[in-house]
Amino acid sequence: MKALKGKKGLTVLFTALFLVLVSFSLYGCAKKPAATTTKPAKKVKKAAKKASKTSKVKTKTKKAKAKAKTVSASKPAAGNLKTAAMKIIKAQGCQGCHVIDGKGGSIGPNLDKEGTRGHSVHWIEVQINTPKVHDKTTMMPNHNLNPTQLKTVAEYLESLK
Repeated sequence: MKALKGKKGLTVLFTALFLVLVSFSLYGCAKKPAATTTKPAKKVKKAAKKASKTSKVKTKTKKAKAKAKTVSASKPAAGNLKTAAMKIIKAQGCQGCHVIDGKGGSIGPNLDKEGTRGHSVHWIEVQINTPKVHDKTTMMPNHNLNPTQLKTVAEYLESLK
């Protein structure tokens, strides 16, 4: 095949680059802003203040309940892990490049069986937020999720077997 030279070669090159950029924006591979989350900590603090006004026994019980709420807010229950993770995955546009839960693109690796690859939750967290640490040539963008979102998605992906 003859190499394209001059204006025709530049036109072909710029057209190809334009098509790549358009495909990234259409399929969600471009970096999207992180989803905002509600802050349950304020509700827990209010509950703790109310508990301090009551008797000591009730205070201990309410503080234990408030602590349990904080723990459950930061780590979803096993049944809710998939729902919470898929909400974040859809907001980030991960399925534009990856197959997750049987749906998605083919630019990135299929993540349906990510848990069988032997990667730890920490490895998956690093891959999501700073993928160039593992592969300097990757096209995957940094997602910069907050720690709770990151842990939720990583634990879900690690559970896929």
